[in-house]
This record gives sequence, C-alpha cells and structure tokens, in this order.
Amino acid sequence: MTTQLVTLIGGSGFIGRALAARLLSAGCGVRVVARSARAEDLPDGAEPVQADVRNEAAMADAMAGSDAVVYLPGLVQAARASDYWALHHDAPKHCAERARSAGIRTFVFFSAMGVAPDAPSLADRTKAEGEAAVRAAFPESSIVRPSLVFGPDDHFVRSTARMLRSLPVFPLIGGGRTRFQPLHLDDMTAALAALLTRESVRGRTWELGGTAIYSLRELVVRIRDAGKLRTRLVGLPFPLAMLLASASEMLPNPPLIRDQVRLLRTDKVVGGVSATLHDLGLRPQRFEDHLPELVRAALSEA
Repeated sequence: MTTQLVTLIGGSGFIGRALAARLLSAGCGVRVVARSARAEDLPDGAEPVQADVRNEAAMADAMAGSDAVVYLPGLVQAARASDYWALHHDAPKHCAERARSAGIRTFVFFSAMGVAPDAPSLADRTKAEGEAAVRAAFPESSIVRPSLVFGPDDHFVRSTARMLRSLPVFPLIGGGRTRFQPLHLDDMTAALAALLTRESVRGRTWELGGTAIYSLRELVVRIRDAGKLRTRLVGLPFPLAMLLASASEMLPNPPLIRDQVRLLRTDKVVGGVSATLHDLGLRPQRFEDHLPELVRAALSEA
C-alpha cells in the first residue's frame, strides 16, 4: 500500500475503527479525527485527534500532512434540519476544499445508498447535496454509497436481535418491504482501502452491496430464526409509522423520528449505473454465513 498517512474524519465509529485497523496492518499511518477521539478506543497505533468536524480551521490542522482523507460522519437522526446540512453538506465541502488546497492526493466521501436530491428523507437529500459539493471542490474525489453494513458489533443485527428478544411484537415499518443488500464490514473496508491506493479508480461513484437482496422483513425473519426466537412480526404502514414517529419526537431522546421513517421509503440496493465491488476485483461475503455468530454474540450480551 503506497499511502503513507490516512486521516479518517469521524473515524471513531464502527466502520472507522475497522478501516483504521486494516490500514495500520498494511503499514499506513492512521490519524483518527473525532470530537471524543481517544487512543484507548482505537486500534493500537492510530493517532487520535480531538476536533469538531464543523470547525474549518481545526479540520485543516487535523488533515495537515495527510496523503489521503476519508470523510465518514453521517446522521440518520437529528433534532434540526441544520444538523443534517452541517454534517452532510457543509463540513465535507469545507474538508474537500481544504484537502484540495493542501495538495492531498485522495479524498473519499462516505455517502449512502439511495441518496438523491429528491429523496423522501432529509438525511438522503443532504447527502446528495454533499456529494455534489465534494465533487465540485475535489473533482477526483471518490463517492462511496454503501448498503447496510454488517459485522461484529454492528448496529442493525445486534439491535434487531435484542429487540426481538425483549419485545412480544416487532413492528415492520412500511410492512418490511424496503430492500437492502447487506455488505460485510471486511468487504467495506477492503473497498475503501482500495480506493485510497489506486489512482486509476479515483473520481468515480461507487455503490457497494453484498451478494443478495433482502426485504426488511426477510432480514428480520432470518435474525429471529438464527436466535431461535418467536417474536411476532407486525406490519406498520407508513402513515401510521409517521404518526408514531411524530409523537416520539416529543420525547427528550426519541427512539424514532419521521425522517427515519422516510429513509425506509427508498431501497438500499445497487442500481447498476455506478461502479461496484466487482470493479475493484472484490467478491463480497454472504450475509447468511455470518448471521448465526453475530446473533449469538448479540444475545449473549447482558
């Protein structure tokens, strides 16, 4: 791997930590930038830098000396529309501008599957605008749109398994018809590592998904069966889900907001017009091969 120093903005989360570990094992220097970045929470050898992504000057300092930058922050739940715009559009735009002016060779913007300027959810619309802003500021940037990412300690499988264990009835928003193409964490980080080191693939948009497409209902059923649970699944139509989310938003820490419901109105599958894992020479792993172990780990937690 030829990249010497990679800065992971928002790299203290699920994907960022795994990517840091992969890059470190390949001999790269890794700098992890986050508001609460701490060495003890990161792979050995990663350099933590505490900074707010919305602070342009702090981010310029954090990226200084980097050969490559990956912008990872994203929101699916925010109290204000301005929060989505700040994290999905303004901050990545400014980071891309600063990276370009500093002579940084590679910039990767981590977006999401299903984004579009006219998407139902504000989260997806602001990420689409962020993609355009990043590409304008740094034309050779790589835009990455992953589907649902699964792996050890992921949010989806772990939280779904634990909810299925604790709830007598599990609601499926929109009847569980939203489609996903789950991608293993190792495949996700392998793709990102490739984008950081191959100049020939820069400047493209990548849609990254796994081997098969599942509806939300099919995913939940597989998790339920893997855990040998008997929770009843009940479809929750979108209008009713929106009403419940609206009521939930009155709580200090709402478990569901309306924009999360809107996110499920678009499928998260490879569309066939962007580059994919296969264009990087990567073969994704099967969701079913990892599910039993992931569910066992989730249900063994206290």
